[in-house]
This record gives sequence, C-alpha cells and structure tokens, in this order.
Amino acid sequence: MKIIILDDSVTIQMIIESLLEDMGVKEEEMFLFSCGVEALEFIKENGADIVFSDINMPIMEGYEFAVKLFEIRPDLQNSFFAVSGDESRESYLKMKVSGAHRFLRKPINAEHFKHFVSLEISKCRALEFTTDF
Repeated sequence: MKIIILDDSVTIQMIIESLLEDMGVKEEEMFLFSCGVEALEFIKENGADIVFSDINMPIMEGYEFAVKLFEIRPDLQNSFFAVSGDESRESYLKMKVSGAHRFLRKPINAEHFKHFVSLEISKCRALEFTTDF
C-alpha cells in the first residue's frame, strides 16, 4: 500500500502519519511531500492507493494538484482526502469542482479521521490480499 501525504506543514504531516500508524499502517507505506509537483511525479512512477492533500499550498494549490492527479489516476477520486483549515466557500468549491468529495478539517479530529480512513485502508488491504494469490 502507498499512502501519499501532501502538506506544506510538517506538523500536519506528522499528525496524519501518527494517526495512520495507530491504524496499523507501516512507515514504509507512507510517503510525505510538501510540493504537489513532486507528489505527482512520485505517483506517476510508483502509484498510490490513498492520497491526503492540503488545499492551500505554495507552488501548486490543492485543487490544481487534484485536477492533475485525477487526469492521470481517476480511480483515486474515491480515496482522495482534501485536508484544510481554510473553511472558505471558495476553497471548498474549487476542490469540489476538481473532483474531490472527501474533506478533513484542521485541526484533525482523530475519531473522525479514523472512521473515514479505516474503510479505505481496509479496501487496500483486501486488494493486496487478493492479489497475493
């Protein structure tokens, strides 16, 4: 399993990483990025199963990242989580138009996070199990 954590805040990256570890995700299954361009290159070369992306970032905004991501991997729309502390209607609408439909607010609520993300992790684990045979 490959989980992409894209956020320009190291603190948020560490929070998401810690929550995922609490859910049984191994460190080597998580890939941290602060730049959308680098994350896209990684995904093109190595794939991804779940993606967390901040909405407001330098160089490439989250909605721009989502548009480009879904062009190359439309299957990731269901396992893409937009993460933001910005509750403006404009940011939310830009992400919705880009194809994102799952949102996590900062500060991240651990119970909420685990509830929604555990289903995606279970799906990935089930796919890994069925492809091992």
